[in-house]
Amino acid sequence: MDREHELSAVMADDTRYHIYRSIAEHPGMDVTVADIARDFDLHPNVARMHLAKLEQAGFLSTSFRRTSGGGRPAKLYRLSDLVVTFGFPPRRYDLLSRLALDALAAGGSRSDALRVCREAGAAEGRRALAVNADSPLDGAAVAAVITTITEEQGLLPEVTWHDHALRVVVHNCSFRELSSADPDLVCAMHRAFLRGVLEVVTSGLGRLRIDPGDSRISCGAERCEMLCSFGVEDE
Repeated sequence: MDREHELSAVMADDTRYHIYRSIAEHPGMDVTVADIARDFDLHPNVARMHLAKLEQAGFLSTSFRRTSGGGRPAKLYRLSDLVVTFGFPPRRYDLLSRLALDALAAGGSRSDALRVCREAGAAEGRRALAVNADSPLDGAAVAAVITTITEEQGLLPEVTWHDHALRVVVHNCSFRELSSADPDLVCAMHRAFLRGVLEVVTSGLGRLRIDPGDSRISCGAERCEMLCSFGVEDE
């Protein structure tokens, strides 16, 4: 069995997929067999089997924690640092490389890089809307489109529409492994991409205002958040 086939087989099980997604949404957190058994209502042996398969495939890494009673150390599982080509969530190096090359061709300045990323996001938004022909006016429909796009980008999103505001939370940075060199720039590029997506997809809701918040995965947080509100066009 080749590597990609092996990885797809591991993720083909629906329960295992959701266990991995739960762990991936908290990349710095350790979990035990007991945690997974409780959270997914599984027998501990079944939970252990799913975790073992994810570990063997390289999706998870493990360590041990000694117990206060002096018994067998507890085995801890967490999201692996290994970048798997097939893996979920996907790592969009192809997108970042293309954006970086385009920015370099445009002059290489920070503002050029952000502009290129914003334009790429807008193009992604237009692609997603092409199947609908027109920009959706309903907030719930907008949230659904944003969810689809951010899922495709591997961002593990939570997108909600409430009180005429759109809240976009992502639990994964698809450029995580590259952000250590210049986290401010990589984060700004990623947010510019998302801004481009939002500007296109939410165009029917009014003038877009984005509060980027202070939480950033590139700086050690578990998630990034953007709160979008909308005003009338002639304000």
